[in-house]
Amino acid sequence: MMSRFFAALLVLCTMTAMSQTTITSYTPGVSAEGVAYYLPKTVIKICITTEKKSYMPGELYQYADRYLRITGVSNKEDISYSIKSVALSTEGVPDESKLYHILYAVNSIAPLVSMTESGVLYAVNAPVVAAETAIVCKPAVSGPERSLSPRAYMTEEMLLAGSKAKLAELVAKEIYNIRESRSLIIRGQNEFMPKDAESLRIILAGLEEQEQAFTQMFVGTTTTETFTHTYQVTPSEEAAKVVLGRFSRKLGLLHGDDLAGAPIYVDIKCRQAVPEPTAEALIEAGAAKGKRSKNANLQDGLVYNIPGRAEVKVYTNTQIFAEETLSMAQFGHTETLSNTLLTKKKDIKVILDPATGALLRVEE
Repeated sequence: MMSRFFAALLVLCTMTAMSQTTITSYTPGVSAEGVAYYLPKTVIKICITTEKKSYMPGELYQYADRYLRITGVSNKEDISYSIKSVALSTEGVPDESKLYHILYAVNSIAPLVSMTESGVLYAVNAPVVAAETAIVCKPAVSGPERSLSPRAYMTEEMLLAGSKAKLAELVAKEIYNIRESRSLIIRGQNEFMPKDAESLRIILAGLEEQEQAFTQMFVGTTTTETFTHTYQVTPSEEAAKVVLGRFSRKLGLLHGDDLAGAPIYVDIKCRQAVPEPTAEALIEAGAAKGKRSKNANLQDGLVYNIPGRAEVKVYTNTQIFAEETLSMAQFGHTETLSNTLLTKKKDIKVILDPATGALLRVEE
């Protein structure tokens, strides 16, 4: 789940017209005063929603064809599961190989640095916008539907019936009486008609519920429950046919090692890898600008990610459930935002994507 965001630090320092924000790789106990932040690596969240259906035969199932002309009614209990949907989303977690340190010069005014609770940089000199941190996948469970009680609508004659055959006859007659009453009301031919639309709605709903309760005595009841389970995958490279979990029509979602179910696979294919700049290119760029630092850890500005793209597919041997192209920090590389922007007198706001570390906006 995406972490809640908070404004991490407001550090005071003075920035003269010629001062610069210095950013280095962070070394615990060695780096000077300032703010340490992570860039993220991207976690793929796979949310699988399953539906459980439980069937219970009615006590009068053997009379369904005789009185209601309903055939094929089962007399056995049954539980079955199905996969209703698979949703993909991404979330950023700290990449321990990308820990940086913002050092502020003495007597300068530091920007407002906003980070996630785990220390991933979200914004510089800008507030966190809650709407941009919405989480797509949320584990949830919905309970069984409300069951109807036929005995709540039974007449005295039904309750005193001496056999199931007699009870079936009486219940079937009541079902037909309910249908006839509803038909008369709808046609406006009932002796006592509702006075307004709301009364009509309530009466028709009550008749519908009674008919359903009595019909269930013949055809049985089916209750439905919904379950959502979230898997997390943090790829470091391409992968094929990785077993995410297993699924059984009788048991639902299972652990990947449980051979009682068929495997659910995930494929991750890099579709747009961003190559790392070569050492020669970096040296040439630094020499051209005259800014090549003697300190190998010193960066030329705020470090951010340029993510690559990956195609993610979730499937079984018989069905594809989800197939999307997602931005992935691991398949890209880092770049720096020029110090020229960070040291302007104007307030510069920098917004990063907390899931990928990509630069979203730079604005005044």
